[in-house]
Amino acid sequence: MLPPLHSLLVLRDVEGRTWQSRAEAIDPYALTVARPFDLPLEDGPAPGATIEVTWTCEGGAYSLPTQLVETVREGLVAMWVVTPQGETTRAQRRAHFRLPLDGDVALTVAGAVGGVLDGHLVDVSEAALRVRVAPREAEACPAGSSVSAVFEIRQERFDVEGTVLRSWPSERANGDPAADVVVVLDLSEPQARDLRRALMAEQVQRRRLARD
Repeated sequence: MLPPLHSLLVLRDVEGRTWQSRAEAIDPYALTVARPFDLPLEDGPAPGATIEVTWTCEGGAYSLPTQLVETVREGLVAMWVVTPQGETTRAQRRAHFRLPLDGDVALTVAGAVGGVLDGHLVDVSEAALRVRVAPREAEACPAGSSVSAVFEIRQERFDVEGTVLRSWPSERANGDPAADVVVVLDLSEPQARDLRRALMAEQVQRRRLARD
C-alpha cells in the first residue's frame, strides 16, 4: 500500500527530524515526494538515508520505511525520490511536526563546568529541539550529554530534559559563525501534551496572520 497521489505526508529520518511533504508521483518501485521547503540545502539527508514516510488514509495512519535515492528538480521545485524498503504498516506512533521558532533558550549540560549556555531556538517538535549556539559553547555539548533546556512558546515556559544527538557548524542570520545542537527530548506525557498544544496554537496563529 502506497500513499494516494498528492496526499500530505510526514517524513522522518533516523535522527528523529520530521518534515511535512506531499506525494508528487507514484509507481510500483519508487515514490517521489516534495523536498521540505524549510530544509536548508546543506542540512538535508544524503542519498542512501533511511526515511520513514507516514500518512493518513481511510481513517488510519500508515507508515512505510524507504530509502532516499536522489534529489531531482522540476523547474524550481526540488523532489526526493525514495524507494520502499519494507511493507506498509499502521503507524504505531504519532508523527511529530517540526515548527521553526525564534526565541532564547538556556541550556544546562549535566556535569559540565561553567554556567548556563545561552542559545537561540531554531525549531522544536515533541521529539527534539534544535538550538543555535556559539561554536565554543557547542564543544560543551558533546553527543550523548544529558541537558536541560528552558525556553518559552507564546509566553508559556517549558523546562525539559533531553540528550544531545549531534551538532554541526552553522551561521547566524548576520553571517557570524555558530553551531546547531540537536537535543532529543525525554518528555512525560503531560509535558508532551503541553508542548504539542503550544506548537499547534503557534502554527494556527501563523496561518491566521498569513491569511490577513
